[in-house]
Amino acid sequence: MGFLTILIYILLSFSAGIILLLIPTGILNLESLIRYLNQNILNDFSSSITLVLIGLIIILLCLRYIQKMILNSRQNKNISFESREGKVKITLVAIEDLLKKMIEQRDEISHIKVKVRLKKRMIAVQIKGYLNYEVNLVGLTKEIQEKVKERIAVLLGEDKKVAIDLQIRKITVSGDKDKTEEPEIPFRHYQ
Repeated sequence: MGFLTILIYILLSFSAGIILLLIPTGILNLESLIRYLNQNILNDFSSSITLVLIGLIIILLCLRYIQKMILNSRQNKNISFESREGKVKITLVAIEDLLKKMIEQRDEISHIKVKVRLKKRMIAVQIKGYLNYEVNLVGLTKEIQEKVKERIAVLLGEDKKVAIDLQIRKITVSGDKDKTEEPEIPFRHYQ
């Protein structure tokens, strides 16, 4: 987070706190404040444009800060362990990418999204995807879950407890692939 963003947040928070303290105590009169703003600032076009631009800049900085905060929270979460040579850290994003590439090799599933979360004493893996054609759903999901557990065990060691939630979001069966359909002739049924 940049210095300018921190400064703006501190100034806005401090100003909002002071205004909220002064209004109920009667020290700050809202009617006189609104009258002053109408007479000196809001009637002048350039002052109004300046206020609009400052407001837009503040909103954009807030959105940028929220975006950075979300990205940093995901990328900074990692699994760490000690080896003989030193400390090892693996980010959750790296594990998600590895699992996604592994599952994408299967033709049965597409549109794969993988989320890995750290919970108390376990790793929770959530996998969402579309089923492309009819298969034994129980067998397929069991096979994918076992392969994901094996991959995580190879990557992080067998002492990690893994819970896998596999969700088939949509089944996109397009019929028999061996069938060849005649192309539709335009205006064939037109009289």
